[in-house]
Amino acid sequence: MSKEAQTIVILLDQQYEQLLADARCLVASYVDASMKLYKKTGIKSVVAGVSIKQVSPNAYSIYWCKLVPLQGQKNKFAPLTIAKGNGKHKYPASSFEFVEYPYRHLVLQVEERLAEIRRVASENRQLRRTLVAYEKKLSRYQALNHGDLYSAVAAEYL
Repeated sequence: MSKEAQTIVILLDQQYEQLLADARCLVASYVDASMKLYKKTGIKSVVAGVSIKQVSPNAYSIYWCKLVPLQGQKNKFAPLTIAKGNGKHKYPASSFEFVEYPYRHLVLQVEERLAEIRRVASENRQLRRTLVAYEKKLSRYQALNHGDLYSAVAAEYL
């Protein structure tokens, strides 16, 4: 890979890491805001969490989970992934109908921001894949012998 392409890939990876850091910070803010709502209202209905998991060596997935209490275990929950739909960056509001107000408003606010992070991160990874694939094709092309066509044909007849 050319030095220029390597530099671009490194820059894209750095930008992607910053997007992930922003997502993690947003999730931490969501948890803090949920706790403040709980302390203010006493309502214990938050059952939606965010998970950020690595899905390939160069990509992560950011998705919502419904937190289901485990039977017989106090303050223990099993996360069940909420389906978003393929090729979509944003969860529909209907995905969070199980979340009661005032938490639902908070969840929808956070989802707006996460959707934007998902969209930009997806574009970043697509640019990276395209650049790496192009560099491989260019490298293969450059490795081929592109001698003078006329000389090769003329040599046969001489």
